[in-house]
Amino acid sequence: MAPARRFALGALLALALGLAGCGRDEAATPTAAAPQVSPPSTAFTVLAGSELKDLEAPLVEAARAAGVELQLSYAGTLDIVERVNAGERFDAILPPNGAYPALALAKPAVAREKLFYSRIALGVKAAKAARLGWDKRAPGWADIARAASTGQLRYGMTNATSSNTGMSALFAVASALAGKTEDLAAQDVDEKTLKAFLSGQKLTAGSSGWLADAYLADPASIDAMVNYEAVILRLNERLPAADRLLPIYPRDGMISADYPLMLLDEARREPYNRLVAAWKGAAFQRDALSAAFLRPANPEVQAASALPTAAVSELSFPNRLEVIDAVLGTYQARWRKPSTSIFVLDLSGSMQGQRLEAMREALKRLSGAEAGAAASVRYSAFQSRERVVLVPFATRVSEPVWVRFEPERIGAAREELRRQADAMQADGGTAIYSALAVAEDLAREEQRSDPDRFVSIVLLTDGQNNAGLKPEEFQARYANGLPARIFPILFGEGNVAEMRALAKASGGREFDGRRLVLAQVFKEIRGYQ
Repeated sequence: MAPARRFALGALLALALGLAGCGRDEAATPTAAAPQVSPPSTAFTVLAGSELKDLEAPLVEAARAAGVELQLSYAGTLDIVERVNAGERFDAILPPNGAYPALALAKPAVAREKLFYSRIALGVKAAKAARLGWDKRAPGWADIARAASTGQLRYGMTNATSSNTGMSALFAVASALAGKTEDLAAQDVDEKTLKAFLSGQKLTAGSSGWLADAYLADPASIDAMVNYEAVILRLNERLPAADRLLPIYPRDGMISADYPLMLLDEARREPYNRLVAAWKGAAFQRDALSAAFLRPANPEVQAASALPTAAVSELSFPNRLEVIDAVLGTYQARWRKPSTSIFVLDLSGSMQGQRLEAMREALKRLSGAEAGAAASVRYSAFQSRERVVLVPFATRVSEPVWVRFEPERIGAAREELRRQADAMQADGGTAIYSALAVAEDLAREEQRSDPDRFVSIVLLTDGQNNAGLKPEEFQARYANGLPARIFPILFGEGNVAEMRALAKASGGREFDGRRLVLAQVFKEIRGYQ
């Protein structure tokens, strides 16, 4: 059974209650994608990997010094490709790895320049690494899989279908075990050992940054973390000595992030060249990259002294898009630990109209993607072996509805979820904490009966708690900790401070449904389930 997360729930809920009058946001709930506002014609627009947010200030400063007005946006690797292919206009992209975009972009980039590097590493607590002997000799991926399958290693890793670190680790394991790199085929994958490796995963995430934050909040929950070495080393600066992570590089290979700036618009070649010169210049590569523990691409600049200098074996992504798609699809359906996702859904009177319709549509999209849908849409749909629990509530909490996506009845499960979504009607008050209590109790029982599952709670509400359990009663009920992480969606007039407090108290995170289409928010949450 997963340990309850012991966070300062009382203090956080007190903060939320104190801010109840000022935590409301009157933003309208969108039902379609917000129109893209065209940037000034002089701005050079770049869609970058989400983990580069920490580097934004020096990137912008160096661009300004080079005479380029820079406008940065952020997304995961799959979303970068899909947004460009869908027609969203950017002058360039800066993904963590250029292999997948090079294969998947409908229109190839016209220029590509690698700016800096970060190896994917297994960060292991020093005491655990010493017990396993990995502080003296780096393990191979089969050794790591053996330790994971025997309970000697509990680790966190991002979802391979939503984040580059998880995807890179998945293909590194698959390629190393198969003894192949670019020419890997789906039938070459050693499923038994790969599943053994994935059995040790106790924490999942949709981004490398949130994974690090989750470890920082609760370092006792896992022994190790798959992440960029740069993220691991920056995290170590915030951790006590006993919880710091030793970067381990498997001896049979790993995949590095190479951060290529890929030009999409030939007409923007001149500012692109100025950016490349500035970002590969000695000053930027020495100062900004050293502080961030990123490896310079400029051969005249030395890397930060904390970065290991020993050579490692470099692996590559498969060189065929259909192989990547097949492996990721099988990872979702057969290899990764399955999920139980509990959706706590507000059906109070204020949800009538467009809000209810948006919620129905979001659920139906997750039920199963249409043929020809984008890769991230297909991967975010509920997969074989998953369990979905709907906990609708208004003044009272309705009987939970279980939808089981068993391998032999996927089609029936999809139809059942769509039917349940269409049948939802909004009316009555808002018993948020009573519904959350039902969900947390379900989560505890699910963890007890089937510990090899990721169990999470999604809360969607547009209002204030005005029925059922009060916040202090909910607090008292779970004084020893909340069984499952809560992922609240900021929506309508819901209390923002209260939703953020619930996310922090449970070790989850909040998502903003006021600025994005609700279906897009649900898709993003799937990376954390």
